[in-house]
Amino acid sequence: MIPEITAYANESLVYLFFPVFFLIGLFVWSYHDKKIKMAAFAHMESMKKIADSVSLTGRIAKRVCLCLVYLLLVFSMIRPQGEADKALKEAESGDKTDKTVTSAMTLENIQKKENGQKVKVRENARDILFLLDVSASMSAPDLYPDRLEKAKYLIRDILSCLDGEHVGLVVFTSVPSVKCVLTLDYTYFKQILEAVSINDNDYAGTKFMPALKEIVDRQFDFSEHKYKDLIVITDGGDTTLETLEGKDKESYETSFFDLAKSAYEEKGIRIHTIGMGTKGGAIIPGVKDQAGNPVKSTLNESFLKGISHRSKGVYMAVEDSMVNMTEIFKKHIAPEEKMDIEKEMAVDPDKLKELVQKQKEEEEQKVVYEEYYIYPLFLAILILVAEFFIPERKRVRRDKK
Repeated sequence: MIPEITAYANESLVYLFFPVFFLIGLFVWSYHDKKIKMAAFAHMESMKKIADSVSLTGRIAKRVCLCLVYLLLVFSMIRPQGEADKALKEAESGDKTDKTVTSAMTLENIQKKENGQKVKVRENARDILFLLDVSASMSAPDLYPDRLEKAKYLIRDILSCLDGEHVGLVVFTSVPSVKCVLTLDYTYFKQILEAVSINDNDYAGTKFMPALKEIVDRQFDFSEHKYKDLIVITDGGDTTLETLEGKDKESYETSFFDLAKSAYEEKGIRIHTIGMGTKGGAIIPGVKDQAGNPVKSTLNESFLKGISHRSKGVYMAVEDSMVNMTEIFKKHIAPEEKMDIEKEMAVDPDKLKELVQKQKEEEEQKVVYEEYYIYPLFLAILILVAEFFIPERKRVRRDKK
């Protein structure tokens, strides 16, 4: 059965088809150039013998094969795709998850609205803020490819199962930096997340307390939602904490625990911590201590557990690459019954159309596609092998004496 192609992942590469005409022209020019040179310099009898021994059909067939191989390779690079069977069955049966984001807004409703009139919008009554550690220790390679890239992967996993929750992003080193305030625009959030890098805010070091206070004291202030979740993704390192010992260290840790407890009791903020790194730790690339020795970073698990425990959150250790963060989020972070709220807001119809278009694009991105690039690639390999066995010379039959 020939697979039905419904989309192309790299449509922008279609221009690579056109150089095949240059390739054909090159073959034609090469043929005539050789013919002219042979006529100018070769002996007539020699030319006749050479011409009789060369198979013109074989040469043309080889050149055609090379052109086909090129076209098939380009077609493979464009990545033809078709909807997977699972996605098609869900589409036919209508088994789709009802979106709560802007689900009340349809093009038909917008056409009925006049400029300035209010429209009802449903959204999920949950705010989720990610506090992401971007200090140098997050470049340690004990998680593949490193802790920061793995953290981004986990955030994208969580984002994939959200349905109307507001999300925000704050990164921190020695100072916090608000990258994305609470928003429903997941596409924008992903763009911001992808651009995050080590020491993103141009400050070195790791100070956890200012970042935690920034979120607890400010970032949730404008939220009227019932559920507020702060997901901290870090290895638990803190520059100040690492310099303390004994009672001073215990006192400093207690200040974090007290802040986490008051955040939950006074503002309803649950703090979940995701520990990035292994207990054995890893060397931080490019970082050395005052003596010139490499610096090793390990996971401060007990510290992170204490913060989550005081705020009724959960702690998760990411010690390997096989972590199903989607399942963990659904079971442990957001197990409460979902609560939708309705808001009335005055919105310009043009902006509503833009929101609906964005929603459609996001839904299209969720279609599960099956890759078909392997078929043209395999065919190109077969033709290339066949081309190798096509002779350019005629087979000469010798008469038996």
